[in-house]
Amino acid sequence: MSEELSRLLDYEAIRNVKARYCRLLDTKDWDGFITLFTPDAVMDVEEDTGNPPITGHAAILDQVRFAVIDAQSAHQIHSSEIDLRGDEADVITAMQDRVVWAPGKCPIPGGQSITGFGHYTERYVRRDGQWKIAALKLTRLYVEVHPEPAL
Repeated sequence: MSEELSRLLDYEAIRNVKARYCRLLDTKDWDGFITLFTPDAVMDVEEDTGNPPITGHAAILDQVRFAVIDAQSAHQIHSSEIDLRGDEADVITAMQDRVVWAPGKCPIPGGQSITGFGHYTERYVRRDGQWKIAALKLTRLYVEVHPEPAL
């Protein structure tokens, strides 16, 4: 296989991991979701939560479940920039998400839903022939908070 073809296949494999991330998160398939990460992965969502970065499968699942367990979400990703270096890659992907919490469950006082816009900055590694997320940081550029409807 040519080097160019191999590189393109790696790009596509990395993009597919991120696409699965969105689908598995939105469908709350936690068993599938966590397989996308290395066991020692670091997740940094401090901007959203105020909590410092967390490490490992259990902490990541606890954080993500807590954030969306009482919500419906739809994550979309666009235009990944991939810097591939052998079995590692740095990736920046534009994102948009819509999260709608059950009445009274939104973590933002007076809110019921958000629409967010920003980027995922990630490091991927190839382990046993599979690309995995080793580090993830979410940066939001803009967030619209939508209030709970008046009764």
